[in-house]
Amino acid sequence: MSVEHDIVERLRGMTKTARMWGSPEELECVAMHFTHVLLSGRTPGWKLEQTFEQWKLLGAPFASDADEHAAMRSKMWGADEAQARAQVVQGYVVVWAGLARRAEREALFGPWIEALIDGPGLAGTPDRLNMTLFALMGFVASDAQAYVQALNMERHRIGGHELRPFPVVAPLGPSEAGVTYTRNFTSWQRVIDGIVSAVELTSR
Repeated sequence: MSVEHDIVERLRGMTKTARMWGSPEELECVAMHFTHVLLSGRTPGWKLEQTFEQWKLLGAPFASDADEHAAMRSKMWGADEAQARAQVVQGYVVVWAGLARRAEREALFGPWIEALIDGPGLAGTPDRLNMTLFALMGFVASDAQAYVQALNMERHRIGGHELRPFPVVAPLGPSEAGVTYTRNFTSWQRVIDGIVSAVELTSR
């Protein structure tokens, strides 16, 4: 099986496990960055802006629920967006440095993962950055259990609680801000349909 085939299968899998990706905007961002890695692997010099354009042709952005996303993010970091982004980067820098990797996937994904760490704004808001790095590194990891353990250790170090997302800015330990994914999102199906269209586009 080729890495390209595995990427397409991962994208298809996202349409079946949509709600595990946090919010519709996070799901869409993860899928778009997987698509970007696939397209940049096919075409040297391919830019993120070109991937954006491909997705726009399909009707993106697919996620709506702007008020619900904003309310979720206000609990995550409030006015401290820069700190939230820094926490995401700090956590994943440590995880990436110690990650046992699948060489054939690292060759394709490694440069983009490191580009996101160096330029975290490429993924947008801290929650989208967090979920995108989570997904990309998880795809590269050779030992899923060790990867999860490393993430839990970093979450505990940064947030005081291994189940709390990196972007949450709050006192150490469990807090109301740690429960962020109970919003009334309504655009899941539109994002799922968009990913299906992206898979069709990249499979041509």
